[in-house]
Amino acid sequence: MKTVQITYAGRIEVKRGETPKELYSHQNEAIKALNETNKNSFEGLLVLPTGGGKTLTAVHWLLRNFINHKKKVLWIAHRHELLDQALETLQLNAYSSLLSNVSGFRYRIISGHPKHDRPVNIQKTDDIIIASKDSLNSGLDHLLKNWVGHLNEVLLVVDEAHHATAKTYRKLINAVKDNLKKRGYDNGFKMLGLTATPFRTDESEKSLLKLVFPNDIIFSEHLRNLIAKGILAEPIFENLKTNIEIKQKLNELNARQIKNIEDFDRLPKDIAEKIAQSSTRNNQIVAHYINNKDEYKPLLVFAIDVEHAITLNALFKARKVNSDFVVSSVKDLTTGATVSAEENSEKIKKFRNRELEVLINVEMLTEGTDLPNLKTVFLTRPTASTILMTQMIGRALRGQKAGGTEKAYVVSFIDDWENKINWVNPEKLHFEEDAEFIVKGIPSNNRTARLISIEMIEEFARIMDNSIDTSGLEKLDFLKRIPIGIYHFSILEPSEGYEPNPRPYDVLLYDDTEEAYDNFVNDLKLLFQSIDLQDREILTEPELEKLWQAAKQIYFPDYETLLGYRDEDVKNILRFYAQKQIPPAFLAFSERRKCDLSIVARHIYDNSLGRRAESDYINSIWNDENSFWQVIFSYNQLYFMKQLDDEIRKITNPDIYGNVSISIPTVIPDTVPLDKLTLYEIKERDIVEYRKIKNAVFGKHTDAKGFMTCAISKVKTQMRRDFQIDHIKPMSEGGLTTIDNLQLLTRKAHVEKTRIENTRR
Repeated sequence: MKTVQITYAGRIEVKRGETPKELYSHQNEAIKALNETNKNSFEGLLVLPTGGGKTLTAVHWLLRNFINHKKKVLWIAHRHELLDQALETLQLNAYSSLLSNVSGFRYRIISGHPKHDRPVNIQKTDDIIIASKDSLNSGLDHLLKNWVGHLNEVLLVVDEAHHATAKTYRKLINAVKDNLKKRGYDNGFKMLGLTATPFRTDESEKSLLKLVFPNDIIFSEHLRNLIAKGILAEPIFENLKTNIEIKQKLNELNARQIKNIEDFDRLPKDIAEKIAQSSTRNNQIVAHYINNKDEYKPLLVFAIDVEHAITLNALFKARKVNSDFVVSSVKDLTTGATVSAEENSEKIKKFRNRELEVLINVEMLTEGTDLPNLKTVFLTRPTASTILMTQMIGRALRGQKAGGTEKAYVVSFIDDWENKINWVNPEKLHFEEDAEFIVKGIPSNNRTARLISIEMIEEFARIMDNSIDTSGLEKLDFLKRIPIGIYHFSILEPSEGYEPNPRPYDVLLYDDTEEAYDNFVNDLKLLFQSIDLQDREILTEPELEKLWQAAKQIYFPDYETLLGYRDEDVKNILRFYAQKQIPPAFLAFSERRKCDLSIVARHIYDNSLGRRAESDYINSIWNDENSFWQVIFSYNQLYFMKQLDDEIRKITNPDIYGNVSISIPTVIPDTVPLDKLTLYEIKERDIVEYRKIKNAVFGKHTDAKGFMTCAISKVKTQMRRDFQIDHIKPMSEGGLTTIDNLQLLTRKAHVEKTRIENTRR
């Protein structure tokens, strides 16, 4: 039968001699740390800044410690460009200085890309498999049966490991690990994650990354150190104002739409078109390069969208600049044919070889792809993503010792957004201490307040609209309408790209809903026992409907009277749990009591402030940098004034609002220890401490199997909603709100205990 040669599988012959590329000191230090960790099974991270050589470091280490000892390696990533780079690095380092015990080794590269192989062809003789996680998941049986099932030890390398929190990654990781354990090789699984940006915006993502890599960071190097050593270039940041005003377009967006721009890091189509189609702005971009050509070339341009890339490319060519563009998917405007991945690869190769002096791209060359000769990046698109900005800057930061340049130029083209959107500042990000290693945990109170304000501003807008009856809402105490905290999480949603995009969601909790939601999220594991989700991340519509109806009936039976309850919030939490299998992170708004507008109104009323004094007082608190008023009201002073007027009217017209106005003497409150307050009082004053106490009590009375026990009836159940926290020694008898004096009772037992105590009295 006729045969043909293929490049996606084969044997790499070991060449005698030293590897052509000597490692830097930080890479050798990383290898020492990995050698020490490798004495036992491990699951940890190697963290090096973009340009720091994490792929080369990992390849040197695994060739010497695994391939050289005839041990197997599985290398996974989420994009085929990263797979190609890994294979190329392996080929370029297959020398006897690393591989003294073998004459060669077999490889196979697998993905959905047409130039790569499929899982069905995996052979037990393959020494290293380089594959996309999606392809391996779709052919998991072949991987386990044909390869893993024959091994007693395997090294799993996860490239761009900050993506590994996705359930598809975890499914693959667990499948390999469990296969080894099932056959008695408990210590046979080792995993190394590679990343330059091990942070996520959500606390839930942070904690989940630690679950995926329990050994945490094995080795990390700081960006500043690599610049000082000449391994990375010294960046020179330039900002050019374009004079493009987005003011009119922004005024057409509400607060939620502005937040969506930040959360999804994607411009609305009309705004993107306004920027991309601006001939003045585009010519400014090209002219700035022409005027600084000797300093800037080679240049990588990050464009807004495909149309923008095509337009800029045409302008560069018109000025006799040898340029081209790469995008994930686009049709040729003349022929209608789709630009292939092979064409993109060829263009990138030409740029590497200096056959092109300018390469324009749309969201393609941020992760992994090596461009060592790059000197300048043009950021013609803003971004709200810290990760994306770090990666875009990193493209230009190869230092002289790494085959790059002494200096690198990062040029930002700044449009006038009137500071309404929190775009990431590349210079501030780069020079912030240890910026690339910051784990973004729970946002500050200001960030939490801003998330809350998105919901609040819609409420204020309804109140301002005379056609909508909001009298019932307005009669509530203002502080009651301020959430006590928020669930902030992201869900992977389908996208046009290679893998799903994370979309953030927020669920606001009020006094009336906090307990119901807390019980709900803590019982999610039990709720999901009613469906057979298996390894899927996406709930079917019937499954989601079933879970939602059950949750609504059990936890939110009086939903119609609950402030802020929304069916979609419950559904989104269910969808999140299906993907992550952990409860969403709760962000407490601990400064909530500072947002009591009725106190401001009372001050104005009691002091009979005149118009001038009142105006000065209002402006002073509105502009106070330590207050939350501007954040809560989304910087709209009109909404603030309207709500303040309503609070003053509640005092001056008590009959209308159901209040009784009396002259209040000055009161100097006592100070008492927190444990002398009831749980409800603690919740009102410090939601963080309240939840800390509550979780500690539930944790204390929960056994290893997750069962909680009633202190009186001894009834056991795993559902938190079945229990209430009770004081062992009643507060009426001097009992305190301390962990040692708190117990769990079923609702029935609590009612009976209360009845008996009342009878005794």
